[in-house]
Amino acid sequence: MKKIIPILFLFLTIFSCYIIYELTDNDNLYLTYIGDNTVNNLDLKEITNISTYNNYFVNNDYRIIDLLNIIKYNEEIEINNKLISIHQILKKSDIIILSVGMNDIYQKLNSDTKDIYTYSNDMINNMELILDEIDRYDHQKVYLLGYYNPTNKHDDIYTYINYKLKRISANHNFIYLDLNSIFRNNSKYYQKNDNFYLNNQGKKEIIKLIVENFKNY
Repeated sequence: MKKIIPILFLFLTIFSCYIIYELTDNDNLYLTYIGDNTVNNLDLKEITNISTYNNYFVNNDYRIIDLLNIIKYNEEIEINNKLISIHQILKKSDIIILSVGMNDIYQKLNSDTKDIYTYSNDMINNMELILDEIDRYDHQKVYLLGYYNPTNKHDDIYTYINYKLKRISANHNFIYLDLNSIFRNNSKYYQKNDNFYLNNQGKKEIIKLIVENFKNY
């Protein structure tokens, strides 16, 4: 009996520490931004329990195939003299905000529209491969930002590809955010008229969408 009491005490101590850790850890969310310029400078300070964030794998020039290869080959990046891989980041992320493909569709529509639907389907197929990789890990929320049309041309293409994007997002239980209804042909949200880069006002609209969704669900 004397031997059992210390063992029981030790077990209860370890169990209590575990519960405290879990409760504390769940209150501190790790946020990851992945993708192109659209996710640059999204300040989500209104979500107060986000303790850490990173945008290590954000690049203005990323295309879908670039990000797919980064994840597929587990690319590493040096941060503070330490190599960190994309898989390490995905594994510990509680919230992921993903935007990629605007470069693909924008550059294609500004060069030629030949076989545009085949091109769009290839984009979505590769996007689904990215979502499959992300879905291997356990996350609280994954936000997938939809595509938006900076002009009043090619609305049918954006409608088509956003429909596809929304569908594969739902298949993975990820949260699709419709940006086209806000930014379509609305110059007040863009840095310049000749690209899709959003200004601060545009970024605030995305932040508002994410915060509202996060608080309501």
